[in-house]
Amino acid sequence: MNRKTAITIDQHTSGIRIVHVQGDLDSMGTHMVSEMFEKQLEGVTSNVVVNLQNVSFISSAGMALLLQQGKTLNKAGGKLVLAAATSRVIEVLALAGFHELFDVYDTVDAALTALNAD
Repeated sequence: MNRKTAITIDQHTSGIRIVHVQGDLDSMGTHMVSEMFEKQLEGVTSNVVVNLQNVSFISSAGMALLLQQGKTLNKAGGKLVLAAATSRVIEVLALAGFHELFDVYDTVDAALTALNAD
């Protein structure tokens, strides 16, 4: 049985939002968090880091959610980056070509440093 998938959002002192995802981003998990994810980023024009450290699995549904939110942020003048993904999740994202669509960082701190340097 799936553990519950949830997100929490922090605001870094630089104004960058950090979305912490907990659980699997399969179809059920993505369904659990998509509405909150969208509401929390609605109207956001700053950069967003998605912390994938506690995600052990991502499916096409999870990737579609990231793509949708990334496009919405880009239109608003912000940028969505991915950080701290497990090797399994990185492998799936790489196979799907996400490294060409998103900046992917080893840690949240590395993502924050890069975004603050922009």
